[in-house]
Amino acid sequence: MRRTPRSQDSPLTSLREGTTDSRAVESYYDDWADGYDKTLAEWRYRAPEDACDLLTPHLADGARVLDVGCGTGLIAESLSQRGDYSIDGMDISADSLQQAKRRGHYARLLQHDLQDLPLPVPDNAYDAAVSVGVLTYIEDGDALLRDLCRCVGPGGAITFTQRSDLWEERDFAETIDRIAREGLWTHRHVSPPRPYLPGNADFSDEILVIHTLCVVS
Repeated sequence: MRRTPRSQDSPLTSLREGTTDSRAVESYYDDWADGYDKTLAEWRYRAPEDACDLLTPHLADGARVLDVGCGTGLIAESLSQRGDYSIDGMDISADSLQQAKRRGHYARLLQHDLQDLPLPVPDNAYDAAVSVGVLTYIEDGDALLRDLCRCVGPGGAITFTQRSDLWEERDFAETIDRIAREGLWTHRHVSPPRPYLPGNADFSDEILVIHTLCVVS
């Protein structure tokens, strides 16, 4: 299996392992940025396309979308094929952001540690937010999702993914329900587990991905 590169001092050694150490995530994805798209294509990664399929029925033309953990820009590329949206991206990896900038689909890109909350975004600034492949690296996923409810205006959509193993381990079903009980959003869709990285032997059929869409109250 093709391995992704890492810095010599980074404690993150594999995607399956994961970490909530922000500096390790930054180093890992900086190292990987140049080859990221090619490797993900080899692994038959389609979570960005699936997330956009789920999100776009909730978007009007010109909708303002925040791509949370945008990486090299796969979400913006997929969204731009579906409609005319204004997309901003945020990510911890400067090298990944350079790749995203080259795609030309973002109105604005910002380097930021997503564990540093609140995000540098005004209240109700967006019509939607999307976060794919990110919550693996967030120690307090509940706090980030609540902050996205602040960033997205009432009636706006938030869609995100979580690995099937971490969904159970971190009790994401309860997190989603708790935020709903507190009146911050209503949850509209939780997918069955889907293939995540079927071409990566570390994941294969054992670790899948769950897509969720909620609407801000």
